[in-house]
Amino acid sequence: MHKLALRTALAVAAVLLMTVWTSHAAGVLAEIWQNVLTATNASVVPSGAPDAEFYTSGINYDSRVTGYTPNLFLSNPGFFNSSQTFNPTGSLDNAYIRFTGQTYLNAGVNTFFVPHDDGVTLNITGIGMVLNQPNPTSPVTTTFDVTAPSAGLYDFTLQYCECAGPPAVLEFAVNSVIVGVPEPGSALLLSAGGFGLLVALRRRRRK
Repeated sequence: MHKLALRTALAVAAVLLMTVWTSHAAGVLAEIWQNVLTATNASVVPSGAPDAEFYTSGINYDSRVTGYTPNLFLSNPGFFNSSQTFNPTGSLDNAYIRFTGQTYLNAGVNTFFVPHDDGVTLNITGIGMVLNQPNPTSPVTTTFDVTAPSAGLYDFTLQYCECAGPPAVLEFAVNSVIVGVPEPGSALLLSAGGFGLLVALRRRRRK
């Protein structure tokens, strides 16, 4: 009975660890609207439900490299909750995308790097609007510093619009790390925690 309980505990621990890692690796949630008349202003969220949702493993997109359709520009994500009119292989023109998630900030000054074409706005919960360039533009790179009161994960909302034809460009990096990419340090920490749990359970078995 003791061995069965131990095996059950190990199995549960493995499932929990895998669930946590899967959740972490899922990245940032994004919503996309197609054929939006207000796609000339990133500060104006389209009315109605988005045409599709997806998870991004890193906000780093450039249609000059990939292509000017939603699936190519966004690196072929797994779209879900798609509307009947959503066309992943259609034109990216007049598209609006909203990203919501978390990013890690150091206490003090953090350097933000945001190339974009067209408009983009960025709000950090607890800090406020840190980037407000909502109107159409040729490819430009905006670099700026954000001061965080303490180290930790901060919720953010990044709003982006694409209009007036190609190219489409969007990248979001903090302290030289692309936002949305699972951090190796988190995987290592998780692995270490999981290893410690398994060791503790095995030691208990020996007693």
